[in-house]
Amino acid sequence: MIPMTRRQFTLGLGAVTAAPLLASCGDGGGGGTSSQHVLVVGAGISGLSAARRLADAGVRVTVLEARQRIGGRTWTDTSLGLPIDLGGAWIHGPEGNPLTELAEQVGARTVGTDFDDTVVLADGTVVDPASVDAAGQEWVRILDDVDGMTATATPDASLADGLAQTGADFDDPLMQWIVAGAIGAEYAADPDELSLRWFGNEGEFGGGDLILPGGYRQIVDHVARDLTIELGAEATKIAYGDSGVTVETVQGSFQGDRVIVTVPLGVLKAGTIAFDPVLPQAKVDAIQRLGFGVLDKVVLTFDEPFWIEQFGARTDMISLAGEDQPASDLVNGMRFADAPVLIGLRGGANARIREADSDKESVAQLVSALRAPEPTGFLVTRWAADPYARGSYSFLAVGSSPDDQEALAEPVGERLGFAGEATNPEYFATVHGAYLSGLREADRILGT
Repeated sequence: MIPMTRRQFTLGLGAVTAAPLLASCGDGGGGGTSSQHVLVVGAGISGLSAARRLADAGVRVTVLEARQRIGGRTWTDTSLGLPIDLGGAWIHGPEGNPLTELAEQVGARTVGTDFDDTVVLADGTVVDPASVDAAGQEWVRILDDVDGMTATATPDASLADGLAQTGADFDDPLMQWIVAGAIGAEYAADPDELSLRWFGNEGEFGGGDLILPGGYRQIVDHVARDLTIELGAEATKIAYGDSGVTVETVQGSFQGDRVIVTVPLGVLKAGTIAFDPVLPQAKVDAIQRLGFGVLDKVVLTFDEPFWIEQFGARTDMISLAGEDQPASDLVNGMRFADAPVLIGLRGGANARIREADSDKESVAQLVSALRAPEPTGFLVTRWAADPYARGSYSFLAVGSSPDDQEALAEPVGERLGFAGEATNPEYFATVHGAYLSGLREADRILGT
C-alpha cells in the first residue's frame, strides 16, 4: 500500500466544528448588518459561501467575479461529453465535512477513490506489485523519520533536507514516482519548497476521498443560487475607510459598507489589486512568505478503455514510475464515470515547467508514456498561467508558518476581510477549507 494522500501521512491533526450552510433568518445578531451592503470579491467557493451565509441572514450582498463563470478553482468542464473537474475534484474526508452535506442536499452522486489502488508502469510495462509494495514500505519508514525531525527543524529547513537525512534512494524510479505523487501532486509543490518544520501540519476529516461524477458545479450552483453576481468584474483597486469601501473593477466602481476579498493567494502575490490604504506589513509579509503551488491535469478520452486489456488496470489509478514523467498518476474514469477517460495529474515544478508545452505536446508525452492509442479528445490545464488564479492552492513554504496563514486571515479594521483556502490554517489547500473560511468571515460580520 502506498500512502498517497495527506490523510495518510498527516503529522498533526486538528478539529473544527463544520458550520451548517444556512444561517438563521433576521439580522443575524449583527446589530443592523441586514441594512448594510457587503461586497465579495471572487465567486469561488469561499466567496460564494460567505455570500450565501450573509444573504440568508438578510444582508445585501454583491459578488464581483473577474471571470465569465463562477466557481474559481472549482471548474467543471463538459466539452468532452461528460463532466470533468479541471480544478478541485474530491471531497477529502467526508466524515463531518460540510461539503458532504451539500452534496446530499443537491443529490450529487459520490464515488470513493482509493489512491493506493493503482497499477504502476515503467517504460510502458507493469511493475511487479511486490516491488511496488516494498517501495511503499520504504516510504512509510521515510515518513516516520521525517516525523521525528519536524518539531526541531529550523525555519529555513526544507522537506528536501529532511528526506536527504533518511538515507533513502531517491534515484529509484519507484521512489521518484512516490515523491512526485505524494508530495508534488498532493501539495502542488516540491520537497525543496516545503517547510520541514510544518510538513503535515494540516488537519483532516476522516473517511477517505470522494469524487463527484457530476462535477463540483452541482455544489457551486447550489451555494450560488439567487445571489447577485457580477461576472467579468475584475477588481483593480479596493479602497476602505471609515465611510465604507469602494471596489474598482474593469466594469466600474462598486460601493459598500464592507468587503470580503477571496481571490487566490497567487493573485495577492501578483499585486494586481491595489489597496488604499496599503495593507498592514504583517499581511504583506505573510502573502510573500506563504507558498502557492501548481497542480495541472491532462485529460484524455478514448474509444475504449485500452488500459484494461493492455495492463489489466481495473484499478482506481494508473501510475508512471521514473523521473520526469508527464504525469505521476492518472485517475481511471471507468471507476467513477464508466467512461474511457484518464485524468493525468502533475504537480510542482513538473507542472509549472510543462505549462510552456502546447496541448499537442502534452498529449503526445502522455500517450507515449502509456503506449496508448490516439485519444478522441483532450483537455490540458494551466493554472499557473491563469491570471485569475496564478496557481492551484497554497502550501507552507520554507520560512513560512501557520502564523502567516493567521495573518492573512486577519481582517483589516471593520471594513476589509479576507477568505480563501490560504487563510485557513486547519484545512488549507482544500475546497472545504475555502468553504469554511467564507463562513468564518460571514459570521464575523454577522457577529455570531
